[in-house]
Amino acid sequence: MQRRRRRRGPYVCPIAEPEFDIEAVVAETIEFVTVRPDGDAWVGDAPDWWGTQLFGGFILGQATYAATRVAPEGRRIHSLHGYFLRPIMAGAQLSYRIAPVREGRTFSIHRLEASQQGKPVFTMTYSFTADTEGYEYELPMADVPPPDDLETGFGPGGPWEGAWLGPTPPEPDGTMRSTHRAWNRIGTPLPDDRHLHAALIAFATDTTGTGGRPLHLDGDVRGMISIDHAAWFHRTLRADDWHFYDVHSLVNTGGRGLLRGTLYGPDRHVAVSVAQEMLLRPYESFPD
Repeated sequence: MQRRRRRRGPYVCPIAEPEFDIEAVVAETIEFVTVRPDGDAWVGDAPDWWGTQLFGGFILGQATYAATRVAPEGRRIHSLHGYFLRPIMAGAQLSYRIAPVREGRTFSIHRLEASQQGKPVFTMTYSFTADTEGYEYELPMADVPPPDDLETGFGPGGPWEGAWLGPTPPEPDGTMRSTHRAWNRIGTPLPDDRHLHAALIAFATDTTGTGGRPLHLDGDVRGMISIDHAAWFHRTLRADDWHFYDVHSLVNTGGRGLLRGTLYGPDRHVAVSVAQEMLLRPYESFPD
């Protein structure tokens, strides 16, 4: 059953007109995120939803899906660390090669290399494990309104339905505790494929907007180029359930910026932690 479509908020989806079939958009996203075997590699297609270059979150999602093709039985991905090596172009096929680094009794560590037109464009090290009993501790989620109390719309991450809360008010010294806050979910129910959900949540970890550039939050993302991206998956999340993303910019210096983020599940427990470094160029140097 299709969810009731709500009025579009500050999100603008480049692959959808004001009236669109969200189920078709989700199906197209799944088709592009998934990969297929090609000899000893896996290949995936690169959509042109964001223009001539791909959004980094899409690469994280597709690479994570490729990584799970060789997931050991009973284990799930719990961490990844990727480096963006070159711009990744729309319309050109991506090839993923995977090699084991270490197969242990508790962790399985693999390395993935992505290439496009024969050139390396992205590399990622990632690890699988099985959850066990142990200590339970976490910092609480901030007290924010639930998504049902907020206006929602469809955003630039493809099929994501979101409710944007914006940054927290500036402190007396001008800093902000949070530079980007939003509820997100895939806009229609998904199949029960845990690897697909992991890939789409990896995709979601890069939907930080301008949160890494607190001195110019009101612009677009021109001049912000991802260098590397790390994520730790503490608890499993369904991508079609609401999750809250709270992003903090730690530092901008030396032409780079570092942010940290936390994804909370619908139960408000910590589910994913994120760290990302990016190249920052002054927004004013880019023409409209």
